[in-house]
Amino acid sequence: MPIDPVCGMEVSKETEFKVEYKGKVYYFCSPHCKAQFEANPEKYIKKEHMGHKMHSHGHKRHGCCH
Repeated sequence: MPIDPVCGMEVSKETEFKVEYKGKVYYFCSPHCKAQFEANPEKYIKKEHMGHKMHSHGHKRHGCCH
């Protein structure tokens, strides 16, 4: 399952919240996380490349997530 790059939750590829950026599709748990990514995608891509991805089992839930 894809990981939401903003909050770290696992997300289904069937989600309605997705963005294609630089040829890659990113999936989100909520419209809030999608908007955060769209406002500054490089911030979240940089985290991903640095290996700082969070995973849902250690994820502190934010108000955006279900």
